[in-house]
Amino acid sequence: MPGKRIESIDFWRGAVLAAIFVNHIPGNILGYLTPRNYGFSDAAEAFVFLSGLSVALAYGRRFNTAPKWTASAPLLSRAVRLYAAHLGLTVLALALFGAATLLTGQEQFLAEHGRSAPFLDPLRGLVGIATLGHQIGYFNILPLYVALLLFAPLLFLVGLRNRWRMLLVSAGIYAVARFTGANLPSWPEPGVWFFNPMTWQLMFALGVFAGLVIRDGAFPVHAGAYRFALTFTLGAALIVSNFIGLIPEIADVAVAHLDRGKTELGVIRIVAFLALAYVLYCSGLTRWLKTTPVFAATSLLGRHSLAIFSAGSLLSVIGQILKATALTSPFFDVVFVLAGLWTLHKLASFLECRYRTTPLAATAAPAHFVQAEELSFTR
Repeated sequence: MPGKRIESIDFWRGAVLAAIFVNHIPGNILGYLTPRNYGFSDAAEAFVFLSGLSVALAYGRRFNTAPKWTASAPLLSRAVRLYAAHLGLTVLALALFGAATLLTGQEQFLAEHGRSAPFLDPLRGLVGIATLGHQIGYFNILPLYVALLLFAPLLFLVGLRNRWRMLLVSAGIYAVARFTGANLPSWPEPGVWFFNPMTWQLMFALGVFAGLVIRDGAFPVHAGAYRFALTFTLGAALIVSNFIGLIPEIADVAVAHLDRGKTELGVIRIVAFLALAYVLYCSGLTRWLKTTPVFAATSLLGRHSLAIFSAGSLLSVIGQILKATALTSPFFDVVFVLAGLWTLHKLASFLECRYRTTPLAATAAPAHFVQAEELSFTR
């Protein structure tokens, strides 16, 4: 039955988008409630993993039944769409920060997080943005996603023959990039991409691997593996939270000795995310959440991920600007975040109604919809 979706994937994608929105307003009091404060990984790993999983379910079967170029075309089309969305978001964000400077006189809006280049040297800055060589802070995950979609056909060509061989190839690329320090360069300002595509492709490949496994059945549940993952996850939460504040600075000491870099995707981040994901899968938490009102609301966000991510990114810019002015208080944080989430939900509801009333909706599902027989990620 075409058009059927995996609601649990939509839910977790929606939860990740909500967490990204909250975390992209630095200093926001509700940010302390997001998972990044209770583990060695954060929403970025979940975003990339779920992207790989969804891509495998949506497009993987095409590589078995269609010529390779035909099968790759939807991925390339999606990459172009995301590239265009990234350019539009970056320009709008710069416009908002520029307007904030004109209204407040606070020039830090033009200088922080890589925003100076487009204003100091517009020609070079705009060329850098167009070529993805220059990415402003908080707007650098879509370029990574574009790169990963361009890499996805290779993963499918290998993975559909042997999933483990695909992971081995991906892990080899990761190891070489970590050993050599290889990354894509930034331009016109010196540096490298904030999210290194050569290392983050491993998290994407893990998602593709999971999607291929789910397509053929379901992930096995092993009691021993679950206990280990749960122990690791709880231990990480205690360490990162300084044992809930009882042992100050233990997080700093631990992180100083762990491979936790975000740009290069440190090993501890991979292990921590996989452990957390396995705990969530085996615990049946998703099945319980389905009985609560929050499940439907959050799933709605996940069903329209690009629009929600885009709107959330621009709302976070407004939040950053307001927090940098006179509106700095816990009360403002709570009100703004709740109002932002309400706005995102209303946008998702509007898009849902629009899709259901579109004539094409009755005959064709978008590319990110998956077949009913592929659904089993519902523990």
